Amino acid sequence: MLQKYDTPRALSLLALAAASGAILALPATAEAACSLDDGYADGLVSYVAEVDSCLEAASQFEAGAETALFDATNATRSEAGIGKLNRRASLDRAARAHALDMAARGYAGHDDLEGRGHIYRMRALDRQVLASATGANVAVLDANASPAEIYDAITADSANRQNLVHEGFTDTGLGIAEADGRLYVVQMLTTVDGELETPLPLEIAGATSFTPRVNQDYFRTAGWNLTDGAGNRLAGGTLMRMHDAAFDRDNTGYLDVLVELDTDTYVLKGPMVARR
Repeated sequence: MLQKYDTPRALSLLALAAASGAILALPATAEAACSLDDGYADGLVSYVAEVDSCLEAASQFEAGAETALFDATNATRSEAGIGKLNRRASLDRAARAHALDMAARGYAGHDDLEGRGHIYRMRALDRQVLASATGANVAVLDANASPAEIYDAITADSANRQNLVHEGFTDTGLGIAEADGRLYVVQMLTTVDGELETPLPLEIAGATSFTPRVNQDYFRTAGWNLTDGAGNRLAGGTLMRMHDAAFDRDNTGYLDVLVELDTDTYVLKGPMVARR
């Protein structure tokens, strides 16, 4: 379900962004060796760089079981008369990153040990997504569990079963990692309502323009906000252009795109961004 946006507050936030400057939206460069003893690195750029390094180096993913779980999920949805999920590569990366971290540090949970959840991973690793809802299923089983047993373990939980047949979810990502005789299973499910026309860079310098594309024609793009991790507004407007002057180098900005339907305003969660 779309998150309703407070209309009076929305009206005050939809002023034109005053900041301007030369466009410079180059991809960030960072080198990070994979070392999960203390989890992924802090900071958006370092976090993404280490996730990429770890996923490239890892060899313990169960790709066949991931595909089987995807197929079983869509079979269940078809039986329930619900549309099938798309498998989104960026959500695979997010799910695998979390499964790998759990496997490396021997824990189970929706958040990592640093408190970063599925939405954080989606917004860090998917540079175009505009999403209104996200759910996830997490399970830990013996390493010799079959795909059918993995699916049975997930569906044994009522909340997980509801996630699988949630009518609003459109996309999914899967990660299954093996370590020390255990399988660590992560299944992400998301309602993707649109995308940015081009990927948002990890870092911005000066002004960066972006173009939201919303899937449903009945929604009208109304504006955007950039908030910090605590939800405090850093910038916003109706002109789709953000400026690095809105936040300092210690902050990470969370892009929200505002869309309207009749008199209501809703929030679509977009990528995170750092200041160069």
